[in-house]
Amino acid sequence: MISHGTPELTVIIPAFLEEANLQWLLPDLQSQLKNLGILYEILVVDTQKPRDETPAICQKHKVIYLPRKGGSLYSHALKTGISRSKGVWILCMDADGSHSPAFVPSLWAKRNSADLVIASRYVKGGKTENPAFLIFLSFLVNLTFRIALNLSCHDVSNSFRLYRGDSLRSLTLECQNFDILEEIILKLQLDNPSFNLLEIPFTFKSRKLGQTKRDLFAFALGYWATLHRLRRLTKAHRGKHQ
Repeated sequence: MISHGTPELTVIIPAFLEEANLQWLLPDLQSQLKNLGILYEILVVDTQKPRDETPAICQKHKVIYLPRKGGSLYSHALKTGISRSKGVWILCMDADGSHSPAFVPSLWAKRNSADLVIASRYVKGGKTENPAFLIFLSFLVNLTFRIALNLSCHDVSNSFRLYRGDSLRSLTLECQNFDILEEIILKLQLDNPSFNLLEIPFTFKSRKLGQTKRDLFAFALGYWATLHRLRRLTKAHRGKHQ
């Protein structure tokens, strides 16, 4: 971790029982960031109270360890990291190995091309290594949200993204779990009429070690409720600007 001066980049990594993956992920990520020659900080946002050796691993690799504030869901991890971030840019990535550190330079290289850069599974050249059922479920969620909310994005649910730090920190985020990812895109798009988004093709890897923390039934119900809530938000915003 480089700690002198304002970092050009903050990397936020939500973690939930990911000590095995962090052991290899953190040194790989640090190697990629050092090659960029920039000031950076890495924030690992763990559970509210440690459940494994994540604090020790963070200390070993000299990255910032943060417990989640407000709860134990994914949204709490993301909001905790965003509120603590200092970077001009913010990169979010998963801790399970599905987001390869080797792809970080590709996202960084496009930082001045858009307000938000997404590693996308659903543009030409992108793909995912998940089982067929998960691929179908993810594609359905993405298609539904894209059409229903008129989002200028094909992959609305992949969290591997590069944001402008001030824009992300300015948002008031309300969603409670993984659906916070769709909320972010929608609010960035509503807040800025000239907002532009860039998707670059990416291969979503299968989890390296451990088990997924997503409950598919709760996942589906949560997204259905979120869709209705965000549609109301969109209609209210349009009503104010008519």
